[in-house]
Amino acid sequence: MREGALMIRNSLKKAVSVLLTGAVMFGFAGCLDFGGNKKAVIEAADTLASNMASADAAKLIKNSTLSKKSDEAVALTELLSNDKSSEDEAAFYKAVEKTIEYEIDEDSVTVEKDSASINIVFTIADYSKVLQDDFSSIDELTAAIKKADTMTVKFTAEFAKEEKEWIPDNVGSKKFMKLYEYRNAEIVLGLSADIIKGFIDKSLSGFWLSEDKYLDTTFIEYDLYLDSAIYDYESRNEYMYIVLSKDGIPVYTGPDIKIGESTYVVLRVDSDQAGLGAFEYFETGKYTMDLYYKGPNGDELIESNSVDVEKTVIPTINSSSNIGPTDDLFPGEGEYFDFNDRDFRSNVIVAKWFDYDGYKLDDDVYSSDVLTIAFSLEVVPSCTMEVEYCYYYTDSEDEDALSEALTNPIYSDTVTPTTYANGTFYDFDYEVNGEADPGYYVIVVFEAGTSNVLLYGFCVVS
Repeated sequence: MREGALMIRNSLKKAVSVLLTGAVMFGFAGCLDFGGNKKAVIEAADTLASNMASADAAKLIKNSTLSKKSDEAVALTELLSNDKSSEDEAAFYKAVEKTIEYEIDEDSVTVEKDSASINIVFTIADYSKVLQDDFSSIDELTAAIKKADTMTVKFTAEFAKEEKEWIPDNVGSKKFMKLYEYRNAEIVLGLSADIIKGFIDKSLSGFWLSEDKYLDTTFIEYDLYLDSAIYDYESRNEYMYIVLSKDGIPVYTGPDIKIGESTYVVLRVDSDQAGLGAFEYFETGKYTMDLYYKGPNGDELIESNSVDVEKTVIPTINSSSNIGPTDDLFPGEGEYFDFNDRDFRSNVIVAKWFDYDGYKLDDDVYSSDVLTIAFSLEVVPSCTMEVEYCYYYTDSEDEDALSEALTNPIYSDTVTPTTYANGTFYDFDYEVNGEADPGYYVIVVFEAGTSNVLLYGFCVVS
């Protein structure tokens, strides 16, 4: 053997010896078993990628270094949860997640003593391009997602070694979350009657001041409350309208109402719009208000609501006022309230004790936990008179007790009419915040700055 060859062999032996010595000093298994560690990291990356593709927050957090209570874990759980999602949103997420596939870039793995990294390349439907088109149903949207082109999302997974196991160490990071950007996408479907109906809040919507019957009314009003998601449709310039029918025969068709302008829509028909005289009572019958969507394929019924109307003949009631009730009275007039000024009365459309929060037991009776005792007058818009109102209290029907109570108001205020979306009103409110004593509450309304009594009445708290 040549001398040079021997020297090379001896050098190699010496080098190996040095490496082995260093390996022992710094941990033999951790520094030399690169092949086994790479394989373990690739297997850990495959498990991680599978959990990422299935959008399983619980598994992702459990099999990572994240604490369940950490901000990252909470954010990931909320993002991948469907608890606060609509049915359409949940269907969209599911459709996108079905398109997620992945590939582990085995050549990219790097391993050090207690840390490692590897690239994972995901393919996912290019949902952003799909959402640029209009879809009239969630089924159309999810079908398009299924056929969509794909895009890639590259993620460098990092691992920490814990008890010989490689644990994902950057779950919940900004780069990790990039795969789930579709969860923040805005879904705006083309409108249909069913979609609009889904926006209606039935717990709030209803006929104003009536659950199922109007007595002697000069208007019929349905207040429509919609979810704020309806605002997304304002720019589409789409419309709906109402048709009011009496006993199945249409008596009024309303103008177009732009969809998305407001979450509160007043659907009101006054007597003169329905072919009656101004401020004339609606005739007795069942009135149905149909709400239609002016769709691309014709008008579609969104929903239908009915209310009974009764026109009564109220007999003359003796009153201590100087007014002779010679015309039709408001419900309760001369019974638990009365006008003392005929000119003022001529401006009034509706008069009654009002219930803001559901505490009325009868037309003039509140339960003891009432928050606001309120008498309401709807007036014609031209009425602008400033008035003062006073509330008085007595726990007895005794005439002397009432006379004494009327010398000591417990609340007073000066107001002018307020115009809302559904009309112009005097709000004679007295906030009692659930602390009203049982008994009789008397209201007297004066022309402001004078002793001219316009109205007086009473209600009961029991």
